[in-house]
Amino acid sequence: MPSKQRPRKQLFVDAKVQGALVLRVVLYWIVCLITITLMLLCWRILTGPARIFYTHFDDMWFHYGPAMVASLVLLPLVIVDVVRLSNRFVGPLFRLRRSMRELARGEAVRPIQFREGDFWKEFGDEFNSVLARMHELSEREAKEAVEEEETIGAAP
Repeated sequence: MPSKQRPRKQLFVDAKVQGALVLRVVLYWIVCLITITLMLLCWRILTGPARIFYTHFDDMWFHYGPAMVASLVLLPLVIVDVVRLSNRFVGPLFRLRRSMRELARGEAVRPIQFREGDFWKEFGDEFNSVLARMHELSEREAKEAVEEEETIGAAP
């Protein structure tokens, strides 16, 4: 029976990774707008009547300005979608890193479970296998230490 999973409370988990993705989306949007503008400008110059260069910008804004504004309106939606998608791989890595730090400090670590829809569930399963093996070795080591003490204590 699957355990009940908590909903995500924090959308922006790793500012370094997710911030880089958001910056990349914005840069792609800007490059796309510049590229389309230059292509349309070249097309208008080649196919239209001879005019002063800057008059093409007024016409282009009149004809294509609404499309640029629409893309600007959609940009925040795309950014939120990228952040939500990135949360599906940043979140599991964040939990895995936290558990590894706890394990390195010698703290008790519970097996990790990723949320439904998260990426790299197999990675979590592999971590849990390593964790189980470490618990097994620790228990064996503790048992051997107790047996050694009993052997030393029983010797005359």
